[in-house]
Amino acid sequence: MRAVIAILLFSASAQVFAQGPVVANTTVNKTAGNYQQQKAQIDKRVADIRQENSAWEHQLKQEIDEVKSNQQALSARLVSKRAQLAVLNEQLVALNLQKQQLTSRYQLAVDDMQLVQGAYQKALSSLSQQWQQSPTSLIEPQRELSLTAAKASSGFPRLSQLNELMTYVIDDMQMTAQVASTSAPISQADGSVSTQELRVFGGLMAVTDTDLPNFIAFTDKLPTAIRPVDIDVSQRLRAWLDGESQLLAMDLSQGRMLPSLAQKQSVGQWVKDGGEVLWPILILAALGLLIALWRAVFLLYWRPLAQLQNDDSAKADLLTIKQQLQSMSRVPAAKVLANAIVEGSGVEAMDQRLKQLMLKQIAQFERGLGFIALLAAMAPMLGLLGTVSGMIETFQSLTEFGNSDPKLLSQGISKALITTQAGLLVALPLLLLHYPLKRRAQALSLNMEQQSALLLALNLEQGEGHGSK
Repeated sequence: MRAVIAILLFSASAQVFAQGPVVANTTVNKTAGNYQQQKAQIDKRVADIRQENSAWEHQLKQEIDEVKSNQQALSARLVSKRAQLAVLNEQLVALNLQKQQLTSRYQLAVDDMQLVQGAYQKALSSLSQQWQQSPTSLIEPQRELSLTAAKASSGFPRLSQLNELMTYVIDDMQMTAQVASTSAPISQADGSVSTQELRVFGGLMAVTDTDLPNFIAFTDKLPTAIRPVDIDVSQRLRAWLDGESQLLAMDLSQGRMLPSLAQKQSVGQWVKDGGEVLWPILILAALGLLIALWRAVFLLYWRPLAQLQNDDSAKADLLTIKQQLQSMSRVPAAKVLANAIVEGSGVEAMDQRLKQLMLKQIAQFERGLGFIALLAAMAPMLGLLGTVSGMIETFQSLTEFGNSDPKLLSQGISKALITTQAGLLVALPLLLLHYPLKRRAQALSLNMEQQSALLLALNLEQGEGHGSK
C-alpha cells in the first residue's frame, strides 16, 4: 500500500516539474506587458502632476506677491488709521474736557438760577408780608393781587415779573417820602367796619383824618383804628394836620405797640396768668410779711439795758440792783439779770442761772427770724418751679400744634416767667426785712451778755469785799 502511494506521489511530482517552465514563461510575459503599460501610465501621470505643480507654483507665487502687496497696503492703511485714531482720541479728550466744562457751567448756571429763584421767592414773600403791614398798602390795594399771583406762579421768574417787582419797590420808596390822602375800610374798637378818610405818612404810619385822629394798627384782616391813651397825642396830631404845629406825634410801631399800651395787665390777670404755682408764693409772701411785722413790733418794743453802775458812784448791793432791774419795763435783759440774782448764792451759781436764762431769752429774740430766711429762700425756688412747669407746658403745646405762630411761644414763656418774677419780688423784701431784724436781735443779745458779765463781776467784787473784812 505504501508502495502504491509512493509511486503516485512521484508521478505527480514529475508531471508538475514538467509543466513548470511553460507556465512561468507565460506569466513573465504577461507581467512585463502590464508593467510597461503601467509605467507608461505612471509617467504620463507624473508629467501631468508636474505640469499641475508648475501651474500651482506659478499661481501660488502670484498669490504670495499679491498678499505681500496687500500686506504693505494694509500696513500703510493701518498706520494711517492709527494716526487717525490718535487724532480722534485727542479730539475725544478735548471734547470730554469741554463736556466737563460745559457741565460745570451748566451746574453753576442752574445753581445761580435756583439762587435767583429762591431769592426772588424769599424777597416776594418778605415784601408781600411787609406790604401787608405797611401804610402804603392803603394807597395801592391792588398791588396785593399782583403779588399773590406772582407768589402762585412756579418756575423761574420772567423778566416782566422782575421788572414789576422792582417797580413796586421803587414806587414804595417814593411813597415813603410822601404824605398822601386815601380812604379805606377801617375796623373800629367796637367791631364795626366803616370807610374812613386817612392820612398816610409814607411807610411810617397812618391816621384817620377826623377831629381826634386815631392811629391805624395793621392786622391780618382789616386795619384797626386805635385811639391813643393820652388824648393830648390826638390833639397834637390834629394840630399838625391843620398846619398849626410843627411837632408831629408819630407811632413808629405802626399801631403794634398801641394795644399793649392801652391794655395794661391788671393784678388779677397777673395772678391768673401765673398759674397754680403762684398761689403758694403769694401765701409765703403774706406769711413772711406777717411774721416780719410781728417780730419787728417786739424787737423794736424791747430796749437794751443801760449800764448797771457808773464807775464814779459807790458800789451798790446786789439786792438793790435787783430792785432797780425789776422796776424797769420793756427791757428783757433786766428781767433775766433780776431773776439770776438770788440772795446768798455764789458766783458759780449765778453764772449757771445767767447762762440758762440768757439762752432762753436769746431764743425769744431770734424767734421767727430763721423762718423768715427760709421763706425768702423758698420763694425763688417755687418761682423757678413754676417757670420750669410753664416751659414744659409750652413746649408740649409746640410739639402738638407746631410753631407756626411765634406769639404762642412768646406768650407761653411770658406766663412761665411770672412765677419767677413773683418769687424774686417776695424774696427781696423778706431778705431786706430779715437783715435789720437779725441785727436788732444780735444787739439785744450782746447787750444782755455784757450786762450779765458786769453783774458777775459785781458779785465777785462783793464776795471778795466780805472775805477781806
